[in-house]
Amino acid sequence: MGPFVEPDWTALWADLAVAFWRRVAGDNPGGADDWSERARHFDAAVKRRQGEPDPLRDHVLARLTQESTFLDIGAGTGSWTLPVARVARQVTAVEPSSSMLEVLKENVAAESLANVRFVQGRWEQVEIAPHDFALCSHAMYTSPDLIGFVSKMERAARQMCFLVMRVPAHDGVLAELNRAVRGHPYDSPNFVVGYNALLSAGFLPNVLVEPSLRPWANLTLDGAFDRAKRHLRLPDDTHDALIKETLARRLVYRDGHYYWPDGMRSALLWWEPRVRAE
Repeated sequence: MGPFVEPDWTALWADLAVAFWRRVAGDNPGGADDWSERARHFDAAVKRRQGEPDPLRDHVLARLTQESTFLDIGAGTGSWTLPVARVARQVTAVEPSSSMLEVLKENVAAESLANVRFVQGRWEQVEIAPHDFALCSHAMYTSPDLIGFVSKMERAARQMCFLVMRVPAHDGVLAELNRAVRGHPYDSPNFVVGYNALLSAGFLPNVLVEPSLRPWANLTLDGAFDRAKRHLRLPDDTHDALIKETLARRLVYRDGHYYWPDGMRSALLWWEPRVRAE
């Protein structure tokens, strides 16, 4: 057995983020801001989950007071902005997509919330005064420079920084396929890569992981195959036979659907800024 070589987690994040951005841009031919239809679908999905237990949200909200100021980076249509604004004194929502921002403003107006400030732009490009808390939920995946992204968050937070990242299934179908195709189990930026990159840069975040996985499901194996191809971003059909064989072996058919061991689960990372913002 040869010597153990630890991955360069920061470089791996950068590679995955660039590929992820290309996939996002490919899904939106008009550019990353051409999200008008997707924003509505995204908002509908968020609203379907309203009322479900959310230990990550509860953990963050429990730290806020009526005097807190809160920075929501990559606010989307308001999955964090809205519940925080019901508690905190002031929320600044930073969002690059005008389509997402339009829906967010509608949602804020529907609740008659007067304490939300909107800033359009990418986090790397905007200048924001310090807040008590800074959070980014699933909006850092297109940023190749994770450490720079997070360091800027620290400079904008007086009390606490929060990150929410996707936790991939350690034994998932995509992990197996990525190992076979790429030699590592990751198809996109995620908690495992991000957490290790932060550790290697001297950050020591606390972690809270959602207790249950929301598994993916497809009506047909063809649909599952299309999903796998989207995630793997393969340029040709070289690995199609491998993908089909793996899906047929790993997916479980019940109640008219093919269920994956993969799915959605998030982790909350939080830490006090090493140098407090003034």
